This record gives sequence, structure tokens and C-alpha cells, in this order.
Amino acid sequence: MLSSFNTSNLIGESVNQNGMFFTPFKDRKVVPQQMVDVYRNLHTNNGYSIRCSKSGLVLSHCSTVMLRNARFIVSESGRQKTIQEKRKRVHAYIRGELVGINELVPGDFLQVHYNPYHTPLFTLAGANKPVLGAEEVICCGKYAYVKQQNQMTLFD
Repeated sequence: MLSSFNTSNLIGESVNQNGMFFTPFKDRKVVPQQMVDVYRNLHTNNGYSIRCSKSGLVLSHCSTVMLRNARFIVSESGRQKTIQEKRKRVHAYIRGELVGINELVPGDFLQVHYNPYHTPLFTLAGANKPVLGAEEVICCGKYAYVKQQNQMTLFD
């Protein structure tokens, strides 16, 4: 079940009782159902950057992000540069429709990992199966989580 977009967190910085945060970047607006790219921001405490897919501009930073109709994207050239230089850079992200911020991860979601040194794609934790897309994704902490689906549409 998709949550409603929490518009109360869209103005200014806020921190709720769970320690979650939402901070707009340079007064840019985040719009529900907007197509965005989400990637882990290493300069925040387990936070994420939300970037507009069209313009490439960072819109905000937050603790968790919920997306619908998501695709998991890895730039192979960026991955190779990361491996060669042993320096982290933004080269992998999840693109989808923004449907929620600062949501908790439901129990029926499966953990997804990405490590450029071990695999060229995002993979399902424990199964090492590639994840290319999912109907629902929540990015929280160090990982992304996908809604468990009956069909194997997540994989190759």
C-alpha cells in the first residue's frame, strides 16, 4: 500500500520523534508524483538526496524516500571509475515517482544492496539476484527495500 505524500514536511527543515529529517535544497520545491532520482548522500547521517530527473538539480535531502514504478540504474563508466580510483562517487541511483518521504519500512519489503566492488547491479540481499525495477521502493538507512511481489519482475 502506498502512503500519501506528507506535505507537512515540505517547508523548512523538520525533525520528527524518530530522528527523521527533510531539508529542501536552495529553496527548491518537491512535488508529489514528480519523477526523481534518489541516491544515498554520504554527507548526511544515513540520508538521501532527491534529484529532479529532468533538470538534474538536487531538490532536497531526507531520511527516507518512497518511490513508485522505480528503476535501479548504475552507470557502468562511473562504477569503473569508482573501482579504479577507490573513491566514492554518485554513479548509482533509483529513478521513480516520488510518493512519500520519511516513511517507515513495512515488514513485507525485501532488502536491496549495491556495492560497486562486488556486483555491477543492485541485488536482492541474500539471493544475489539483480534488481532492475520494482513497483514500490523505500530508501532507508544504508539500503533500499522493494515490495515483495508474487511475480519475478524484479529480476533479469
